[in-house]
Amino acid sequence: MGCACSIAAEDACVHEHYSFHEKLGQGAFGQVRACVQRGTKLSCAVKIIKVDGRRTEKKDAQKEGLLWNRVGCHEHVVSLLASYADEHFSYFVMERCEHSLCDMLLQEADIVSTFRQMLLGIQACHSVGVVHRDVKPANFLVSMNGSVKLCDFGLATVEKDGGCIGIAGSSPFMSPEMVQWKAYDSKTDIWSLGATAYLMLYGSFPYVITQTDDHMMLYGRNRSRNQTMQRAIATDSPPIAYTTEDGLHCPSALVRDFVQTLLQRDTNKRPSSNECLCLPAMQLKDSSRIEIPSREASPSSKIQRDKRRTAEFKTPMDPTVEKTMDDLIEQLQTKFQGSFARSFSLPVPGEKQPVLSSRSNSHGGELSTRLGDETSECSTTASSGSKAPQIYWV
Repeated sequence: MGCACSIAAEDACVHEHYSFHEKLGQGAFGQVRACVQRGTKLSCAVKIIKVDGRRTEKKDAQKEGLLWNRVGCHEHVVSLLASYADEHFSYFVMERCEHSLCDMLLQEADIVSTFRQMLLGIQACHSVGVVHRDVKPANFLVSMNGSVKLCDFGLATVEKDGGCIGIAGSSPFMSPEMVQWKAYDSKTDIWSLGATAYLMLYGSFPYVITQTDDHMMLYGRNRSRNQTMQRAIATDSPPIAYTTEDGLHCPSALVRDFVQTLLQRDTNKRPSSNECLCLPAMQLKDSSRIEIPSREASPSSKIQRDKRRTAEFKTPMDPTVEKTMDDLIEQLQTKFQGSFARSFSLPVPGEKQPVLSSRSNSHGGELSTRLGDETSECSTTASSGSKAPQIYWV
């Protein structure tokens, strides 16, 4: 699916052009719904972020669209088709994928190909100076043709010469340098991919915490699971075991070496996305050459366990907020009269723009701290020579 958008009206409202349907996903600060373009009947998805007229949230949503647009069209990145905003919500209309990576039934031979596609999506971001900062299983979708695609740029930022500072993402997938509040670069995404690969292969997070471990006792039982996980990553305690849970086969040496390379704590030794693509596992042309031991545990039970464990670190949406949001979206869909969104012009590259807020949220519910991220660094040109999506804001 291409990135060009068919909407050309000077004054546009998403509800005029798209009919919203079932909810596909939800986080603490927004939701994703299926939608259909009214004129063409094209099936899409729309990410809806609650802003309620707040300038800070609107600027954060604006930045998300700019960075997504900067990455542009890529086979392994979910295509942004159009963006809108009104006084209540920001909307990102995107290509509709078939299911999430978490729903795939994978054997190890399939996993190698999947890891390569995930890397290609991350490399597309890094090639234009974008750090995703929220690489995890839930942010990879599988398209109708089976391609694995990176999504959700709500926590993305522009890579800087001096590095980025700030906590962003979901705790089990954060890099050591991030949770230690050190400057980090695009290699933080490589660590997150390694943590994602570890969960898929070994059935647990790289760092395992319990309610009775030393960190929880030290910081008090009322400390959050997220804080405990971040401390475990920061202190490398207990160290990563590289052992599978009961019922899961051990990954091959080739795949294990791949994951260990990505989970290199020393950033000088951790490879870039380009270097990762040159690792032996990614160079293997014939995946059938990988020895696949028998699997005792069913793939479906493993997938459900992985999804449950990831959900433990997710902030749910307040039920009252959820109902209010659902009701308002329904009202806008059924009772909309007139246009209440106007065209928004993207900033000229190099033009100084206001500094964005210090705190931002992804639709998955994770909290990000941003220091000094500026939209002036965001190019508005889509890659691959494609036409950029049209963006509409209040």
